[in-house]
Amino acid sequence: MRADSYKIAVTGGDRRQVYLARILAEKGYEVAVFGLCERVYEERIREAASLKEALQEADAAVGPVPFIRSGKIMGTYESPDMNIETFFGALPENADFFAGNIPEEAGRYAQGKGIRVYDMMKDELVAARNAVATAEGAIAEAITGSPFNLTKSRCLVLGYGRCGSVLTRLLKSLFCRVFVSEKDETRAAAAFVLADGIVAEDELTDALGNVDFIFNTVPETILSEERLRHIGKNTWILDIASAPGGVDYRAAKALSVNAVLLPGLPGRYAPASSAAILADFIESRVRLR
Repeated sequence: MRADSYKIAVTGGDRRQVYLARILAEKGYEVAVFGLCERVYEERIREAASLKEALQEADAAVGPVPFIRSGKIMGTYESPDMNIETFFGALPENADFFAGNIPEEAGRYAQGKGIRVYDMMKDELVAARNAVATAEGAIAEAITGSPFNLTKSRCLVLGYGRCGSVLTRLLKSLFCRVFVSEKDETRAAAAFVLADGIVAEDELTDALGNVDFIFNTVPETILSEERLRHIGKNTWILDIASAPGGVDYRAAKALSVNAVLLPGLPGRYAPASSAAILADFIESRVRLR
């Protein structure tokens, strides 16, 4: 399929969408944008006046990562028509739809209209490459947010999945003492090779009071009010799990615990690299057709 015969609409999101629009245009695709967080100022990219105009006659639409949060399409736009009904109502049948963390209901709604749905964050390669940007962003937040050095500090990583494993390796490269808490025995065994120690479930509460930084990657409330009471006053919790995160933030505020939820780190710290990952995925699916 010739790139210049394929029309792509890029909508909403953070700076990843801006770079993605530029990358796709450079590859020769006909690109229209709407609801981006900033202007693109590229002759090859058409800035539509409305969502419907952007999606009109599009062969594919690219939504943000994540696609929806709190019931609305992610982004900093002010347009009232950026909603699911308008989005999928305007996108032509048989079009391709790309986004990340697409709710099942939204996916079924789109498929019911004959639209092919691709959740980019369900692709193993995309998720693995994206984990690097997430881990780097978390480390940047730790360095800039805390009054203490990250290097040679004591760190606790909760969860040893894609992000947790990359994060552990990066922290070790900064000569941190890194402890990992992971329920899955296979993942815990993998962490054992690199980490300075594995924290069992019944040891976690006590361990919380003996570290300088806690990085949570577990998308459930693992740091409950009871556990937060054991956090040191100078300890920083950096929560990079999917919303709503893994911390009881009401309790954290009441207890004056330093805890911060960090969504969208790839879009903040590595938007160009992250956009290139998404562009590769989109092109691979377009070629499959």
